[in-house]
Amino acid sequence: MRSASAKQQGLTEELIDDGIDNYETSDNFTEAEKMALKYSELMDTAPEKIDAQFYKELGKYFTTEEIVELGSYIGFNVGYHRFFGTLGFYPMFTPDGRIVSQEESRKIYGEKPVSHLDGPMQRATIEDAAK
Repeated sequence: MRSASAKQQGLTEELIDDGIDNYETSDNFTEAEKMALKYSELMDTAPEKIDAQFYKELGKYFTTEEIVELGSYIGFNVGYHRFFGTLGFYPMFTPDGRIVSQEESRKIYGEKPVSHLDGPMQRATIEDAAK
């Protein structure tokens, strides 16, 4: 999500946080985007709630092919983050584009990832400046 191309297209940390914390009531997202964010949330926290009725609702905004592509992308990313969580490692890039080591990740993130607006980027920048 924090890719260079996404940033070039206007993605900001504020918009990421809004999508995580407030998507249901936010004015920053279309109804289709809100459904996609809900799909993502449910895939991560309550996959048992994704039933035929939910897919019918998704179908109001997305084709079958788009639902499959979206579900595959979400599933990959949920698995990716769970895998890294088992390692106690949360991949993060410094402002200069360098991925940090597990040790640096723990210093930056702590025990659990937090929003980039809540300090990790500043800590990464401080770490870089100290080198």
